[in-house]
Amino acid sequence: MFIVCGEALFDVFVPEGVSQAAFAVPFAARAGGSPFNVAIGLRRLGQPVALLTGVSTDFLGERLMAVLQAEQVSVELIARKSAPTTLGFIQKNAVGVPSYAFYGTGAADRLLSMADIAFDFAAVKGIHMGSYSLVVSPTADTLLELARQQAGKCLLSLDPNIRLNVEPDVHQWRVRIAKLLPFMDVVKVSDEDLAALYPDVEPESIIADWLASGVKLASLTRGSEGASLWSQQAHVTLPTPRVSVVDTVGAGDTFQASLLNSLLDLQANTADWALALTEATLRRIGQTAVCAAALTCSRQGADLPTGDEVQRALTELRV
Repeated sequence: MFIVCGEALFDVFVPEGVSQAAFAVPFAARAGGSPFNVAIGLRRLGQPVALLTGVSTDFLGERLMAVLQAEQVSVELIARKSAPTTLGFIQKNAVGVPSYAFYGTGAADRLLSMADIAFDFAAVKGIHMGSYSLVVSPTADTLLELARQQAGKCLLSLDPNIRLNVEPDVHQWRVRIAKLLPFMDVVKVSDEDLAALYPDVEPESIIADWLASGVKLASLTRGSEGASLWSQQAHVTLPTPRVSVVDTVGAGDTFQASLLNSLLDLQANTADWALALTEATLRRIGQTAVCAAALTCSRQGADLPTGDEVQRALTELRV
């Protein structure tokens, strides 16, 4: 079993072409949240996975639970809370890049405590955590303690997925990430994440520091400019496949899910997955991840692909 930790919410899309002065705005909602998406993405790729988060007992929480169950993501670790469900409003610009407005103060996914984590980790292959759950307490403190307890026992993965409209204080993000990094095996960031966190530092310098601290695999996504992967022994850069972009919502989550899926397969078939991260291996798993992300960009919202879809895309998509 693989565990994904973090928020579960509804993305509410503002449709294009509606006047700013309109009284009636026909919103369209979709279950989401970065960790929620990663969990579903991993399951669609064939991995047994559970989501660890707080989910409201309200009717929106019931819908989130139903989606997870329909996607065959385990809900046995979900902590039900008598608190609201987070809503994340999304409005796209002319080229499909989203901007966000979150409404989640006091919401269920921010209320996870150590008391909610009373289960056996013996069979857990890995844990992924990320996004604004890293900086909203008590969930943030719970995830930090979980990382501390499980470091060295299973694969630990981090995607900061910076959301300054949830926590606008960049210093808080830096402090929390600095506390988590010593425990992490895998770190994925976007160029936008690093520009927000460390605007005056070259991304390659930041990645080098992370590798020196013990991170075994680091990845940097650059949107239409492709992605780079680093291990302790190799580095590759891959272009983004050419697709007709509908929007970029969920692209990073798809990349993350694909990367973790490849690492779990590597973990199952090699004595030491980190030593197996040669240039050829990085190129293979990176190419799979960028193709998977491109598929998501070709569809509305965070509609992550299945394993069969990714395999077809590897042969069909042009770079």
